[in-house]
Amino acid sequence: MAWLIANQNGDGSWGSFESARPGEIYLGTVASHRAFRDATSALATMALMPAAARGDREALASLERAVAYLVATPPSLRATGDTFYNVWTHTYMVQAAARLLESSLVPARRGQLQALLARELDLLRRTQAADGGWGYYDFDHGAATPSGDQTTSFNTASVLLALRDAAAVGVSFEPSRIGDAIAVLERLRLPSGAYAYGTYAQFRPAANFNMVPGSIGRSQPCNLALHRAGRLSSGLLLEGLEALRRDHRYLQIGQGRPRPHEAYYQTSGYYYFYGHYYAAEGIALLDDPERHDLNDWMLGVIAGVQNPDGSWLDFPMYGYGKPYGTAYALMTLERCLETASERSTGSEDADDSR
Repeated sequence: MAWLIANQNGDGSWGSFESARPGEIYLGTVASHRAFRDATSALATMALMPAAARGDREALASLERAVAYLVATPPSLRATGDTFYNVWTHTYMVQAAARLLESSLVPARRGQLQALLARELDLLRRTQAADGGWGYYDFDHGAATPSGDQTTSFNTASVLLALRDAAAVGVSFEPSRIGDAIAVLERLRLPSGAYAYGTYAQFRPAANFNMVPGSIGRSQPCNLALHRAGRLSSGLLLEGLEALRRDHRYLQIGQGRPRPHEAYYQTSGYYYFYGHYYAAEGIALLDDPERHDLNDWMLGVIAGVQNPDGSWLDFPMYGYGKPYGTAYALMTLERCLETASERSTGSEDADDSR
């Protein structure tokens, strides 16, 4: 937490375009930097919330600066016809705004947060692809509405989970659109329990990135989204989490590697903490003894990869890697500690509010 607070930008955001590497992730245009910065800032805002709610003054002051930034920043729009990382921005802006409204941590910003939530939901409508899902590329097309050719399973799942947070504060999304997105996830789920990376890869089930070890980081939000929608059993949710533990070494090998998809099964560092974040949410929904067994394992994993300076890093993406990695890791730890506290207090009621 101290690292996150100390590395907040003066305007309340996190991250920068600076990079020590000669080659970086494809941008499309520099507009992608706004998408990265704002998505990172929304994640960091959510990571500060538990400490702020416990009365940590530094966390609350940092949170207030972050919220001031989020409500004032212009919308993050499409970089080019074929590249729109802003889908991540809208996802986490929706989730941050909804959670802030639910928490009442910044009551003076309530009206602005409601406006931000409405704006970001509208932007998610505009970026929903013709097949009903969401992705961040649309190569060879570039139409006003994404074609869906490069819809990804995990983007779609993350959006669905953010929409659930919005619904929890009374702001709904069209049921037909949600149904279309759920259908995309069900179509991309393979008999093995893995998920095809995206629509373009759905007819390549034997590709190594579509095998269970290659999918485990991305499968967690997908399983969670379908489970919360009542379309995936608790048994299959558990099966996916057990696969994460069993094949975790393949995800671990990819952590910190500077090139995307260079590790075994083409895992990539930038969905390492992402996958653990959603896995922790899934673990909280399990029954004993599996819930606390997996929760203890998850706590050990996240604590074991913290950097000496207090940050976490899974992919060196410009100057955003440490802030977003730290935010995901903090939220994962908070969820695990909450689950662990249920055991110590004798409560067996997992929080299913989101």
